Amino acid sequence: MNIKIMNVSKRFQSIEGKYIESLKGINLDINYGNYLSFIGPSGSGKTTLLKIISGNLRPTTGDVLWGKHRLSRLKERDIHYLRRSIFGIVFQDSYFINDLNVQDNILLPLAINNVLIKEKMEYYNSLMNSLGIDKLQKRFPIELSGGEKRKVAIARALISSPVVLIADEPTANLDEASAKDLFNIFRNLNKMGLTIIVATHDERFGKFCKETYFIRDGRIEEFFSRR
Repeated sequence: MNIKIMNVSKRFQSIEGKYIESLKGINLDINYGNYLSFIGPSGSGKTTLLKIISGNLRPTTGDVLWGKHRLSRLKERDIHYLRRSIFGIVFQDSYFINDLNVQDNILLPLAINNVLIKEKMEYYNSLMNSLGIDKLQKRFPIELSGGEKRKVAIARALISSPVVLIADEPTANLDEASAKDLFNIFRNLNKMGLTIIVATHDERFGKFCKETYFIRDGRIEEFFSRR
């Protein structure tokens, strides 16, 4: 599935009543199987752009296409339904339920979406093995390292078999070894056909992504392709 961003801008109103333009006239085509990163400092608009791409935030002006679906013409319930089947999202904060172990946290999206868990267990087991976290299944979030939490969050995002993986600052607060593991995981997932979209301040992503966009003050200032 291809994604098209058409002249998207986003404006927020501050507490003082002033309007702040977070994104300014973004145009972008994201083709199936791409692996791209939005790199920029805090406040550059990259997280806002991720939210708009995934349908979690409406643009002030412009539009987004998911394949043939134009988001401006869809109701919220339709966007929500489509988003569940298209996107897996790795948030900067993990948002685990601390009373559930790793296995239950990963399988939770299936339960929420009324998917028969037993039909997904073979995929679940292969996912755990491929991410190297099969021995963590009965641990609780508080017992995990930063790198382990990030891998569990990736597994949870992938358990519903999305076609697009979105990750917001995935290497934040990770040590060098954990970050290198994550780079390799994303590269292997992309080789298997998964579209990956990353927002980060970590310029090392530029070495691994097929396309890199540098964002500042809500605009795409530079673009590099490694194709």
